[in-house]
Amino acid sequence: MNKIAIFGKKGSIAKYDLTTNKPIWIGDLPSGQIPYIIGQYQNYVIVFSGKWFGSKMVHCFAVDSGKILWSHYQEVIHSSMIPFVPHTLDNNMYYLASSKEIAKMSWDTGRFIFRKRFKKSIFNQYSVVIISDEVFLISQKDALKVNKNTGDVEPYPELADKLNLKDISATLGEGVSFMSSIYKTHPQATDGGTYAGDAGGGGD
Repeated sequence: MNKIAIFGKKGSIAKYDLTTNKPIWIGDLPSGQIPYIIGQYQNYVIVFSGKWFGSKMVHCFAVDSGKILWSHYQEVIHSSMIPFVPHTLDNNMYYLASSKEIAKMSWDTGRFIFRKRFKKSIFNQYSVVIISDEVFLISQKDALKVNKNTGDVEPYPELADKLNLKDISATLGEGVSFMSSIYKTHPQATDGGTYAGDAGGGGD
């Protein structure tokens, strides 16, 4: 079995075969962007990059071909005050764009289907959880159900009836990559280092 990993440097990432000492593909980043986190979810490679004293970006590549699927500036995707933690359902990602905004974006195109504000108490902190084929926002006080087509939210007391939400300190639903869970707890990696992952297998 060939030894394969993905490496990043200023301006590009590369899926590299260390056995043959040749790149399988090279994916270009916008000029001056330095990758500092590389993760994989299923057939997608997601790259967090930044410039020295400049703007941060998020990119998505196809793991088999290295084709860049989309790039966005970080502030377009989410507030810098909250980490980017995508949850996947039907090839779309759902995530909190800010403490009071739920967003849905296509993995394949980077197109935003919605980015919608919802009412929340200043004391409530929500997290996204996908259970079966439904999307929820859960805090230690209540639960909300997200309409997958519009982003509208409504109270969902049934979940609070089944669980003591005050006791919940972490969640894991459907469609969450290991990388997402790690990035949630380490969202401020800014040292410009290079990270590589096993690009030969599934990343979910």
